[in-house]
Amino acid sequence: MLPGFSNVTNLETQFESEAEPLESGMENIDLEKMITLKDASFTYNPSSNDDIVTSQPFTIKDINLIIKAGETTALVGSSGAGKSTIADLLMGLITPDTGVLKVDDEILALNNLSAWRGKIGYVAQETFLFNDPIRSNLLLDSQISEGDLYQALKASAASEFVSKLPQGLDTIIGDRGVRLSGGERQRIALARALLRNPSLLILDEATSNLDSVNEKHILNAIEELHGEITILMIAHRLSTIRKADYIYLIEDGIIKEDGTWNSLLKMDDGIFRKLYNAQS
Repeated sequence: MLPGFSNVTNLETQFESEAEPLESGMENIDLEKMITLKDASFTYNPSSNDDIVTSQPFTIKDINLIIKAGETTALVGSSGAGKSTIADLLMGLITPDTGVLKVDDEILALNNLSAWRGKIGYVAQETFLFNDPIRSNLLLDSQISEGDLYQALKASAASEFVSKLPQGLDTIIGDRGVRLSGGERQRIALARALLRNPSLLILDEATSNLDSVNEKHILNAIEELHGEITILMIAHRLSTIRKADYIYLIEDGIIKEDGTWNSLLKMDDGIFRKLYNAQS
């Protein structure tokens, strides 16, 4: 049992070294103008215990990007390019080794880190739903009213299929939502994120596993939110980010190209243009 005990104590030491002070998150923070990531670099340091971490560190290098409030910004690139790591930086789940993250003119630090995370809605590629009614999967706060639930379902294009279920909001959906289709699960996840009334909504490959019909439902719902909420879309399939206001192309942890959809397509020898041609 000693090797297992050693692993547990090493993990405990690692977690305690990464713990945030109890006073973290006391100050409020609001997004009104833009999110700025300036000269940010980050390296994943492998653990000294080779049994726990065996992969090589991945580095984000000198990232400079701006996400304007009320707009839809996209991060595109191949798998492993560093898109989700940049999202983790923007959410404050990890902090850059160099550079800063600013919300409007305020630097994200320990005094406002927890408050900022509370302003973020996140929809991942793999959605986790509990073996409970839809209502229980949506209710994150006892203050949420029935009207708020239906408004979030409508905004996520989920109200129609929920109304047709045998018990509506009280329908039990099975472990991990197995009784729903992939598209329905993603729409429930989007509704759950919207109920947080987020300042920033992050969609991390949220439609990559869906067929074209269900993907269209999600994209239409996102388009309806344009201008009302700040959205960050992470994707490797370009069809999902065609309506984005601004696009950053990430490769090997570096922003290689950025611009609008049309400006990137006009770059004949550009990476984005080649990716578009390959996917078309």
